[in-house]
Amino acid sequence: MNKHFTAVLVIAAFTAVVSIAFPRLAPIAVRVGLIALIITAALWIYEYFATRPPPLASRILELVRTRGPLSTGDIIRELGAAQEEVEEALDYLVRKGLLRKFEKDGVTFFDL
Repeated sequence: MNKHFTAVLVIAAFTAVVSIAFPRLAPIAVRVGLIALIITAALWIYEYFATRPPPLASRILELVRTRGPLSTGDIIRELGAAQEEVEEALDYLVRKGLLRKFEKDGVTFFDL
């Protein structure tokens, strides 16, 4: 289950329990619950956009899948993209465990 969905369920349950158990605190509990829901939504949106793959990631993955181990320079030449964009995508793919990074004769290669 998604951690943000779980947080929403916990917040809703907590708000309901406090409101029923302590009716005089219900208005405060609802306000606190709404604030917590807004914070949870903001964190979910931030995480969604922060963890999206770079635009070149899928193209690089397909290229390595079809051609085998490639160096950073090979990938840059093949895609005709800027070095910074390619390196960002490669870092993302290595971090996610989709590519393996290794060195051979002082040159960095990437493979599945």
